[in-house]
Amino acid sequence: MNNNLTFQQSIADFVKSSIDVSRWKTAQTHFENKMYADAIRACINYINPEIETKYANADKTIYDVPHGSVIVHIQITETHFSVKAPFLNIQDAKVIPVLRQVAQLNFHPLKLSSIILEDKQLYFYFECSLPHCEPYKVYDVLREICINADNYDDEFISKFNAVHLQEPKIYPYAPNFLQHAWNTVQLYIEETLAAYEQLENKRLTAYLWDVLAITLLKLDYFCVPQGYLRVELEKAIANLNSKEDYYQRLSSTKSFLKEIQSMDSERFGKNLYRIEIFVPYKFRTDLDGVRNMLQYAYETAEKELKASDYLGAVFTLEYGILNLFYNHQVAPPIEQLLSGAMIQSSQKTIQETANTLYDTVKKVMETDVTQATSTPKTENKSFFGKLFKK
Repeated sequence: MNNNLTFQQSIADFVKSSIDVSRWKTAQTHFENKMYADAIRACINYINPEIETKYANADKTIYDVPHGSVIVHIQITETHFSVKAPFLNIQDAKVIPVLRQVAQLNFHPLKLSSIILEDKQLYFYFECSLPHCEPYKVYDVLREICINADNYDDEFISKFNAVHLQEPKIYPYAPNFLQHAWNTVQLYIEETLAAYEQLENKRLTAYLWDVLAITLLKLDYFCVPQGYLRVELEKAIANLNSKEDYYQRLSSTKSFLKEIQSMDSERFGKNLYRIEIFVPYKFRTDLDGVRNMLQYAYETAEKELKASDYLGAVFTLEYGILNLFYNHQVAPPIEQLLSGAMIQSSQKTIQETANTLYDTVKKVMETDVTQATSTPKTENKSFFGKLFKK
């Protein structure tokens, strides 16, 4: 590899968090003062202050909030708090495999809620008395239901012939938007497989994992796929990070990338659309949190640069940055600085890329970049940059 792989700015902005941190203290204070219903409402307002004005009834006892392909029904009575999310109709599905899978989900990853069956219909459900509705529990159960209900419905539909209980509230992208996404993803995969072959031929096997992991994270960052592709991407990332045989993990990941490569643009486009989000997928983090998560990449890359291992430094820094983006919502100045450096390094020489990324991460580690007013100057060659160039 003489040059870095392509990197483009994300085309999906709907995953950004609407959390209002200032409202969390209010939720805790209400709970401590035994104002349990108000504590629950404050927790919902913490997630997104617009929810109660858009999706609650007049006395704020019932909320019907869309999240991805489900509608989350929340009810606050004088004694109890309940959450119910219609999931799937299994009337004509492969019932035994469905119920076996449901039992597994109820064991893991679900910890607070559970999937229940009512007249051939599956629901995510949680209920408890108001005095037990501590704000952390309220937030965790809402997040657990939102993310798992939205994640697993497409898998059940494709594998077991289940159907949605309600029509998903999704917003398709324009055809030219989808074509740009398709072309970019195809380029990502083509470059990755070529780089993989070069590394393998040079017996640089330690780097094979890096180039695949970085590509999976780039796909997530760039287009935030939904539906079936979302489920499979999550599985691919988890598998690559598992403790299975190293070469088996590499082989499975390559097969997944080739599967995407073999899709036609129409099938691929069905997995790209905007959704409404109730509870954010990613956790917010401040500058200190960002520094903690980049510490290993920063220190490791510094050693690699001193040893003139520029390729190692590039992979270390790119994985550190993309893994941060995959798991956390960071403040805009930090995101813009780091993504700007990634864009600036796209297709540049490996040594130049290593120095650019290291200098940027060093700036994050040593200065208050939350006060940044500018990002690295790069020529905007993206599809949208050309469309909206001033």
